[in-house]
Amino acid sequence: MTETGAPQTLQYDIPPAEGMRQRLGATRVANEVVAQIAALTALDVPGVHAMYHAGGAQQIDRILRRGSAHKGVRVEMLPDDSLRLDLYVVMEAGTDLPRMGGEVQLRVAENIEKQLGLELAEVNVFISEVNFG
Repeated sequence: MTETGAPQTLQYDIPPAEGMRQRLGATRVANEVVAQIAALTALDVPGVHAMYHAGGAQQIDRILRRGSAHKGVRVEMLPDDSLRLDLYVVMEAGTDLPRMGGEVQLRVAENIEKQLGLELAEVNVFISEVNFG
């Protein structure tokens, strides 16, 4: 299992460019980059207040804004090279939590696949806190 911030990177090969006979090399994507894309996508969903860091020692450390939002995402590469993402979010009070959780899953999956071309096995959303203002 690979947690955000671990030195391991996800790796996939770039196919040869049109007209080229050989591969150009490999592209390596740090887990933190995957986590950052997922977190920023989640934060753009109406009703998502912030990301949540369950390991935060103090109350202030648990609510994560844009700069450190990636800490609210756990990235795991599965044996079949697909990814499992666990997102820990803080939702706004009065939000339809199941519907917004589904919207976060959909948008994150679309964005990761679009920007990185990586296959996702799961996008799990954990509502860790509700912001009452």
